[in-house]
Amino acid sequence: MVAKVDGVHRLSELRAALALIAEDCAPESRLQPRAFADPAFGIHFARLVLLAEPSDAPHGSSVVFESNFDTDLADAAQARTEHLRLLCSKISAPLWSVFRYCRGFADASDAEALARALEQQLVASTACYQGHTERDLDRIRLEQHLREVLMRYFERAPRAPPRELYFAAREYVRLRSATDPGLRGLNIDRPAPPLPAAAIRSERLRAGLVVWFQNISLQLLFYVLSQLRNLWRWAQNDAEYEPLARQEAWTTEDRAHFLEVAASEDHGLHNALTHVVSLKHPNRLTALLAAHGYIDRMAKNQFDDIGQLGGIPTIHFAKWLLIDDQTRLLFFSNYDSSWESYLGDFVDRAAIGLNLAWTWTDSYPKTVFFNWGGANDEERFKAWSRAHQRPTQVFYAAYPDLGIAALNNNTWIRCGLHHPPCAMALRAWFRRLT
Repeated sequence: MVAKVDGVHRLSELRAALALIAEDCAPESRLQPRAFADPAFGIHFARLVLLAEPSDAPHGSSVVFESNFDTDLADAAQARTEHLRLLCSKISAPLWSVFRYCRGFADASDAEALARALEQQLVASTACYQGHTERDLDRIRLEQHLREVLMRYFERAPRAPPRELYFAAREYVRLRSATDPGLRGLNIDRPAPPLPAAAIRSERLRAGLVVWFQNISLQLLFYVLSQLRNLWRWAQNDAEYEPLARQEAWTTEDRAHFLEVAASEDHGLHNALTHVVSLKHPNRLTALLAAHGYIDRMAKNQFDDIGQLGGIPTIHFAKWLLIDDQTRLLFFSNYDSSWESYLGDFVDRAAIGLNLAWTWTDSYPKTVFFNWGGANDEERFKAWSRAHQRPTQVFYAAYPDLGIAALNNNTWIRCGLHHPPCAMALRAWFRRLT
């Protein structure tokens, strides 16, 4: 959700309120419980971001709140509403400390009114991706604990052939699950949870390029065919992004902003990226929406099932949405490792997807029919990305020491205990433990 700040004079107070919540959300926080850590919330990741703008900007400053949470509700809108109500019923004080500075929240000091005000500011995404579908917090933590139990067992287990060792470990887990609270609900004698399905994942991994053609949006296809002349003209006439000229024109404020962004990164395994950029021209909106529809379909029909966005296995969540009357594109991502490696993976493995997502935004490196230029120019793309990045003042991660690859690996370790594998699969199962 996105709420407009009520005047630039309140930004310093708002920053102070965000700093207090950020201190609470830090993994090393000694405050208990941390603001978003209540198990009832089911929050995997949450962020609060101040998009601060100069007083003469065409759009004012905004506060953005994002929460990736578990729900049993099938209707997404109802799930968001219930989630906001639950948050406001339990942590209205920290939320109010931030949103009191925003328009529409003057009379929202009580929990019920605050939830209604937040709901009115909800913005739908144009495309989104989730790297570990069908696993709630309880399951993620159970599967992580199960791997730790197995590792401790194998550290002291006597030498034995692999199959004998596997069945001894399986029996150990069966007995321990009756008394270990961390394994509560685990029953390896029953079938493994049906989702995510290993067979579907294997099928998606083998799909190759054909899946890109199978999922292409008719809206995007018709648009491209009808606008070939314009697409070529735009590619020729749009100004190229020049990193050197941009850096030479840096002001003191630009340098301070760069340092603030850098200071919000690389504090642990997980990092949060917040990026906002204007559209090049209103007539590009239709093209952007069609491209994002295609990305969203690919995510749901391909990438979510394999836990990789465009072949990148380090992304937990990614989301695009339009703000400020659909004139700017906001992007959120939670990823493992450093900013440099994250952007490098994107360039190496998903350049076409990046071009589809951003080619119609301001100063994006020039592309020719999405395939040439753009993100393929790594140095220019990274400089452009950095120029439009914003600091993420508040970032909460429910499992800050667990990367997406390890999280998915834990799932397949658990599934291997439910179904004793064949000889080849058994060797693969043991490799997952190393």
